[in-house]
Amino acid sequence: MFKKIKIWCIGFLIMAVSIPTFATLFDFYGDWDNFLWVGLGVLLAAIYMLISFKRLKQQPQYKTNHKISDKMLKHYQDAGMSDDEIDFFRSTMHQAEIEVQALATNMQALPKLKAIDLNQETTRVSQAMFQAIVKEPKRLHLASDFLYRHLPSINELTRKFIEISHHEVKTADTYAVLDKSAEAIDALSQQIKQDYATFVADDLDDLDTEISVAKQQTTPDHKEEN
Repeated sequence: MFKKIKIWCIGFLIMAVSIPTFATLFDFYGDWDNFLWVGLGVLLAAIYMLISFKRLKQQPQYKTNHKISDKMLKHYQDAGMSDDEIDFFRSTMHQAEIEVQALATNMQALPKLKAIDLNQETTRVSQAMFQAIVKEPKRLHLASDFLYRHLPSINELTRKFIEISHHEVKTADTYAVLDKSAEAIDALSQQIKQDYATFVADDLDDLDTEISVAKQQTTPDHKEEN
């Protein structure tokens, strides 16, 4: 809504500025009808608004199709995020959610992928990573490798693996490509594990500290001091 109002305002501004500008130029070169000046100004503003509204329609209407709950809005605001930051975060995570769901589907499509998923917990870890980012939205930048490199890459690899696996006729080269793809998928699965471990490392450190404090409070020496 704000973008539409902005386009209208700029359109009227263009018209307001262009009409006297055209009038001045045309008067300099000769007498022109006032209606022509107005018409040119309106035409210029109309062209701008037409192009702007067309581009606006082509942009994904994320906010319209994905309303935010009061609970999540408060969560983001409590994290100190501005409206623009919230919008960017939700748009980013919406795409990530699509990727995570697609990965979960792909990893169950073939026995080889199921085996990798079982060994590396690819689906479970990617879902846990998604939840961890939502929990701490201000740390989005620390998940950039997972969101923009590893998750899209493993999805593309699994998609191609499934596609090639369904070829009716397979040659030695086909099986070689499938083996290499499976190795790459396994390696990316391990990388996603590392992404998650790195992202939650601070939480683990905090937990270790709390455990250490709790142990100290339950030692006999500490009880005697109390």
